[in-house]
Amino acid sequence: MSKSENAEIWAERLRRFELADTTVAAFCAAEGVSQPAYYYWRRKLRRSVIKAELKAASPPATFLPVAFPGQAEQLDAPRRALTTIDLPGGIRIRVEVPTMPQSEQRPEDRS
Repeated sequence: MSKSENAEIWAERLRRFELADTTVAAFCAAEGVSQPAYYYWRRKLRRSVIKAELKAASPPATFLPVAFPGQAEQLDAPRRALTTIDLPGGIRIRVEVPTMPQSEQRPEDRS
């Protein structure tokens, strides 16, 4: 018997238990299964249901571009600062920030 067939059998068995008005011990004796097997499959199937629900409920992660409106369009390509951050797993974050020559900066911005 394959794992998926076994899981289906236990899922049906657990549904029958929910409808039965009996204890776990009496139900397991009537079904001819052990109580540890009952608790194992109940826990295993709950986890798989929870994982499936979480996977269906959470949208995939996406990244959005960040822009600085009004400034980026006015500047030439050489007047931009580019920084790349490499993260584990092949993730690369590229940050491009418009810059201005020091002569155009306000005096209070200079350090």
